[in-house]
Amino acid sequence: MTDEQLTQTIEAIAILLQAIGWPLVAVFVVVYFGDSIKRIMKNVSEFTLKAGPTGVEATVKRKIEAAAFLGAASAQKKLPLPDFPPPTEVEDEAHDIAETIDRASHPQITEQLVTKRVLWVDDRLEENFYEKKCFESLGIQFSFCRDTEEAIEKLKFHQYHAIISDLERPPDETAGYTLLQRMRQAGFYMPYIIYDRAILAQHKSEARQLGANGTTKDPHELFELVLFCLLGNIFVSRSP
Repeated sequence: MTDEQLTQTIEAIAILLQAIGWPLVAVFVVVYFGDSIKRIMKNVSEFTLKAGPTGVEATVKRKIEAAAFLGAASAQKKLPLPDFPPPTEVEDEAHDIAETIDRASHPQITEQLVTKRVLWVDDRLEENFYEKKCFESLGIQFSFCRDTEEAIEKLKFHQYHAIISDLERPPDETAGYTLLQRMRQAGFYMPYIIYDRAILAQHKSEARQLGANGTTKDPHELFELVLFCLLGNIFVSRSP
């Protein structure tokens, strides 16, 4: 590992752990490097990938950032802390995140991700900061809006490869369904994923009947759903 790459790695870990106080992130970093440090030292090139026509680099730093942000998102959605999962469960999730980011960092995948653009519709976009940063670390481009009307207008003038929407946007308790129906009526058939803390079992079946490609409240599952929608069988999701 070169001095520059080592510095990038240390900086990424330090910045993320200072900015993100979630237990899962700390556990993830330990678990991830416990499994991967030998490979990093043996062959740095497999962690330094060139992707896409613009020459976007997915370096060691980028890979750590993507995984740590996904871990932070997962931890954030599991608050309050008194109910945080036991250490063994957190460690299992950290291993799963590491494995997912490894798959998402394959050159065949990163080459395509930098060409993809996603529209994210949510009236509380700031609550999805870590999820957004994870996706952007891998090169996916995003546009954002906070309501159904703005989303429809964006769809008229811009091309998107997938849509992420929350479920509830007051006063409409099923705004995610409303946007999906209006999109389909207007002839927009790109993949559609509903992501919201308020998701219940019934919402999964309802959304599926309306034509949604997935419904979840879990950041890790969201990550895999989005990549599967963007890439198809190139990225095979572990999710049912």
